[in-house]
Amino acid sequence: MSLPKEPRQKMINIMYLVLTALLALNVSAEILNAFKVVDNSLRESNNVLATSTSGIYNSLGEMLKDPKSAEKAGIWKPKADQVKSIADEAYGILEKYKQALKEESDLDPTNGSFREDNIDASTRYFDTKGNGKPLYEALENFKKKLLGVDPEMAAQITSKLPLSLEIPKSAAGNVSTGDKVKDWVNNYFHMTPTIASLTILSKFQNDIKNSENLAATFCINQVGAVKLIMDKFEPLVGTSSTYLMPGEEMIVTAGLGAFNSNVKPVVNIDGASIQVNANGVAEKKFNVGGSGSRSMNVSVSFVDPNTGENKTISKKIDYTVGSPSGIAVSPDKMNVLYIGVDNPVTITAGAGSEKVSAQFSGGSISKVSGNKYIVKPGSGMFGEHSITVLVEGKSAGKVTFRVKQLPDPVAYVGNLKPGNVPSASFKAMGGVIAKLQDAEFDAPFEVVSYKLGAAGSGGDFVQLDNRGSRWAGDAAGLVGRLKPGSLVAITDIVVKDPGGKTRVLPTSLTYILK
Repeated sequence: MSLPKEPRQKMINIMYLVLTALLALNVSAEILNAFKVVDNSLRESNNVLATSTSGIYNSLGEMLKDPKSAEKAGIWKPKADQVKSIADEAYGILEKYKQALKEESDLDPTNGSFREDNIDASTRYFDTKGNGKPLYEALENFKKKLLGVDPEMAAQITSKLPLSLEIPKSAAGNVSTGDKVKDWVNNYFHMTPTIASLTILSKFQNDIKNSENLAATFCINQVGAVKLIMDKFEPLVGTSSTYLMPGEEMIVTAGLGAFNSNVKPVVNIDGASIQVNANGVAEKKFNVGGSGSRSMNVSVSFVDPNTGENKTISKKIDYTVGSPSGIAVSPDKMNVLYIGVDNPVTITAGAGSEKVSAQFSGGSISKVSGNKYIVKPGSGMFGEHSITVLVEGKSAGKVTFRVKQLPDPVAYVGNLKPGNVPSASFKAMGGVIAKLQDAEFDAPFEVVSYKLGAAGSGGDFVQLDNRGSRWAGDAAGLVGRLKPGSLVAITDIVVKDPGGKTRVLPTSLTYILK
């Protein structure tokens, strides 16, 4: 097709290509999101299967203690333990492959993010670097070891095992290489987005969990049915908070602990019957009234499946609705917060100090005792940052403060201010110090280095570098030779603040010895 010569038509064609590319990106984003949904579903399924299988192992342990089933349980529990060990090993291997694939896709360890749409990482990791073959062998060995636990079990569950290592048909028309493992790796992982490859690995983990459950179920069926005897029942009652402000919403959750699907509790909260959900839990929401102490009565009724008796357990819940009042955050020393030092503050919130906590957006805040706190702004956190006051974990308000760097300290030779000073006193000081002037903070500054220059009456000016606060080396020798009438200049003074940052002081020191 010939290209249009008219500039306007060329521009239209270019815009068409750009829009087509954007459309492709949108479709790609939807597909990636679909893989994430499937992966989350598989991982949730794995958790459910793990819980179910764990119940089987626990039941086998109980059967081993029961004289009626101990003999058979003694035969099949060790085999079930083998099944668990084989499955745990294979599942863990796949978990390591998932982590390695994320790292291959530029995993950020600080937030767990990685390039989900990277289509090169899977090919590079499983094909180019050769990790596909040991993955295939790990799945193959899992299947062999599992079926090798017991011949009777193998005969029963082989046809039901979900784990298949057959090569899937290529929708892209990939030609077989003749190498079964290579073809298997290519069909699953070649040019596959990272999130899709992770979903495939989660699918194999799901196959492992399903296979383990089949094998464990076979073992326990050789002993007898799963026994779920519950001999103790306790109501599960909770509230969203025990300290509220007027108009806030209270959530009460109540249910029965240690129950199965055949036990349907009846929950009553302050005389009102509340229907339980599929998990056997009832939830009631209501708006609390004015301030003051409150209480409610919660009862849970059920039929004990072991004895057939009707039982009711009641509990009383006490809570407090607080009176509205303002919060106060008062710095104990300055009206700003300084970086590199402990900034003491006092916080009150109209509640007992044991119920009050705080968060600081610009660094850390810790409680010293009662309503006393220490705020430490982080390095570089200049500007405005807020302290959020919490009452029983709920925000009661925030106060904003300016965060600043500590001001420059003032340098001295010992305790001598610049100007005319006795020669003997100057030499006795031994070096340069730096400290904040008229400050309430105990913020020590360390003198790192400076230049020391001196000239005698009619002599040449000599300047030397000095490391540390005290005169040392050639600089110490120069000071020792000074006589009355000498001019001393100390410049380029570098100090380190309490936060560990160095800075050059803008002023210099000049002394005339007498």
